[in-house]
Amino acid sequence: MAKYNYKCSKCDSTELYVLSVVNFLTFKSNNYFDNKKCKNCGDMAEFVRIFDPTSSKISRDKEQILAEVKEDARKIVEKVKSGNTRAILDIYGDNI
Repeated sequence: MAKYNYKCSKCDSTELYVLSVVNFLTFKSNNYFDNKKCKNCGDMAEFVRIFDPTSSKISRDKEQILAEVKEDARKIVEKVKSGNTRAILDIYGDNI
């Protein structure tokens, strides 16, 4: 699980979120941090991400890695089935 630090734009208090990468991307795409209630000041505020020196390290478990690999493989199969010549050449080379 990755750790994400956010700061309230009104009172500067920080909150730590421990989320999977998938959950973080879902929260971010749903604008979860744009207008949320601060636990410290109680106001609705935008939360801004804070980057620590260690914030770039993300660990994934075997299930997350396997899910990503399966999704990538599914996308490649779809490209080949649709006749995407570039994908076919990337996989099989010029000698098909």
